[in-house]
Amino acid sequence: MAILPGITYTLSSLAYAAAIGLLSMGLTLTYLTTRIPNFAHATIGMIGSIVMLLLIDRVFYGSQSWLIYLLGPLAGGVAAAAFSVLMYRAILKPLADRGNSIIGLMIATLAVDIILLNILTLILNVVPGENIPKLIGANIIGFQPKIRVAGVVVDSYTIILPVAALVLATVFHLFLTRTSFGVAMRATIENPDLASAMGVNVNLVYMVSWAFSGFLAGAAGALMAFAFKGVDPAVSALVIVTVFAGSIVGGLTSIYWGLIGGVLVGLAEKLGTTIINNMYRAFLVPSLGLPNISLVNYEKVMSLGLVIIVLLYAPQGLAGVDWESILRRIKRARGGE
Repeated sequence: MAILPGITYTLSSLAYAAAIGLLSMGLTLTYLTTRIPNFAHATIGMIGSIVMLLLIDRVFYGSQSWLIYLLGPLAGGVAAAAFSVLMYRAILKPLADRGNSIIGLMIATLAVDIILLNILTLILNVVPGENIPKLIGANIIGFQPKIRVAGVVVDSYTIILPVAALVLATVFHLFLTRTSFGVAMRATIENPDLASAMGVNVNLVYMVSWAFSGFLAGAAGALMAFAFKGVDPAVSALVIVTVFAGSIVGGLTSIYWGLIGGVLVGLAEKLGTTIINNMYRAFLVPSLGLPNISLVNYEKVMSLGLVIIVLLYAPQGLAGVDWESILRRIKRARGGE
């Protein structure tokens, strides 16, 4: 029995990890600026999945056009960004202005999550499909172009999603470092009071950060729709656990480490669980006579276990690790050899 998964599963795992990385990056961004843990973040990402489903049903049904990879994430990202801004302006900011604590704001995001989940579910149940008979739980895995990698034909989203994550992260980095508003956003993250005293419109920065966060979630959700066995907003209840795990592993103090933490957690859930399952079945089942059960359904154990391990040895997450010191030690050890 092969221990390592095949190329098809490996690529789909990388795509999943890239999507979790984008979601964790967006979650970390809003936490850094407004200090609000957004429990509705994954459900906001499902807005992108639903937009992709509607585009497939009404525009791209049967065409398998590459254009879907441009219009889907763009439209889904804009829709999710609009909802994120509305959520912040209409609910979270008024609550914060009235002196509600972080706990109160966090519970408010949980309430929004439940309300949004039910609204999206209602939309999929009520809106009739033009080509797909039933939108709720619809499978759109086959409605996309194929691509050949190392002699194997795979779903093209498994290549597009990691590339899109890299492009979006690069664009966001350039925005933060090369534009005046990006510099203002970084200053607000570091010290909002000082930034406000220097003339930065802190409220505008907060609103834009929620817009960026929503866009990243919607774009990731649009591409993740191709990986779902059925597009159902209820999926977000499991995804948000992984997204928070990725942000915590990253440290919740760095947008970039949020991305890296999300990717690591996503890989741990998919590749890590599969490798452990294969090793269990190949070595422990025959030698110890253990039950021949599948462990792949326990992927959340991997992500949450990784959170515990990281917090035990790096309480501030990966962002708090002195990586330069570690690299110097490695170089000195190699030099000694």
